[in-house]
Amino acid sequence: MTHEYLRTVEGYRLAYTELKRITRQSLEHSFLPGQSLWVATKGSFRPVAVCTSELAGRPSQACSEFLAANERAREQRRLESEFTKFEKKY
Repeated sequence: MTHEYLRTVEGYRLAYTELKRITRQSLEHSFLPGQSLWVATKGSFRPVAVCTSELAGRPSQACSEFLAANERAREQRRLESEFTKFEKKY
């Protein structure tokens, strides 16, 4: 998958923000079971109410329960965590 992202950047000159949006959308439209972490994906990505303030930090009890019940949301939150770690390097 890394090679495809590299080809996309080199061939289409997409910005990091656009790659990030594409990656988020790929999970949004995946076949993972459960609800999405996002209530809105057009323009900007807004998380569900129970997880609004927990994307970067430790999730609240309500958010933890939501994530435990929804594999898709769990993977989306994991992706956000990986984005955060990556972005701290630069």
